[in-house]
Formats: sequence, structure tokens, C-alpha cells
Amino acid sequence: MSLEWALGVLVLLALVALTSFQLGRLSQRSGAPQQPRKRPSHPSVFVDMDDRPPMEIDFEAGIRANQSSKRKHPSRDEASN
Repeated sequence: MSLEWALGVLVLLALVALTSFQLGRLSQRSGAPQQPRKRPSHPSVFVDMDDRPPMEIDFEAGIRANQSSKRKHPSRDEASN
């Protein structure tokens, strides 16, 4: 008899929990005003990547460009000397 009584109480508690959960969901829906969905603030960006490395890297051209840039725009330490 006590096993049947315990199962009945568990079923009753499950029903009470289910109804309170459903009522909570309904109150949240009706309480919040319906607003249109906003667009995400960070849209996705697709970048086409080239997996093949360049055929030839010209290191001397990069060094020359860096040196000419330093001559045109000296750093604060170099300009004070």
C-alpha cells in the first residue's frame, strides 16, 4: 500500500511541476512585447583563402621599402638626434 501511495505522490508532484512550468512559459510570452528580431551586431564574413604559397618572395624589395619608409618618417628617437 505504501508503494502505491508513494508513486501517486510522485505523479502528483510531476503534474504540479509540469503545470507550473507551462504557466511560467505562458506568462513570459505574454509579458514581453513582441519586437522584430534584430540583425546580429557581428555579421559573418567569408574570406576566400588561397592555400598555395606565392611562387617567389622578394625579401630585398621589402627591405628597401622599409628603409625608404624610415628615411621619410624617422622615429622620435632618430628625429631628436
